[in-house]
Amino acid sequence: MREIRDPALLEEYIRKYRIRSYFDTAELPFRLYEYAPGELINVVHPMEESLKFIVDGVFDHYMLQEDGTPYLIAHCVGYGFMGELAFCRQQPQNRFQEVMETLRAVELPLEPLRETLEQDNRFLRFLLDTMAHRMTQSVYRYSSMSSAETSLLAYLRWSCPDHSIHNVTETAYHLNYSRRQLQRALKDLTDRGALIKLGKGKYALSSMERDKRRR
Repeated sequence: MREIRDPALLEEYIRKYRIRSYFDTAELPFRLYEYAPGELINVVHPMEESLKFIVDGVFDHYMLQEDGTPYLIAHCVGYGFMGELAFCRQQPQNRFQEVMETLRAVELPLEPLRETLEQDNRFLRFLLDTMAHRMTQSVYRYSSMSSAETSLLAYLRWSCPDHSIHNVTETAYHLNYSRRQLQRALKDLTDRGALIKLGKGKYALSSMERDKRRR
């Protein structure tokens, strides 16, 4: 993680995503940070320390199950917000956000501003809207991703112990896609070298794709 000390670039991101429109409070001390692939956002810069508006990049949000294996919560691409649970002092300890492609975030220090933000009605309404939207969409975790290809890769990476599927119909049902949609995704990913076909209805992540997880 590194801070990007470029006021013009920071302001460009703030204006592009209308970040100031979420606050009544003026003159907030926004900062711009960049995270490298493989970094865990919540480890190098804990949620309790700052509110984060993701303005560029890709990360996987996952939790560790009791047996220590990861379980994907969401594959996140592009703009988004993180910090509502930390603001409410309810941040779970077994969740992680791992950067998959270089990520940038406009951030606000949380604790120095907590008292001010607790009186900021526009920000509080923004938090309520954010939390309500995520609760509504949580049941569609995989289908809400950017594409069938992205959804399938995330599913193989995080939810399959051996990083493979053995039944196309069952996988399509689980991911809330039609069999035809999933077959197109399988063909495209196999042609690109992200997947290897093991047999009828059986596919696995290629070594190239697994290496992305370890970086």
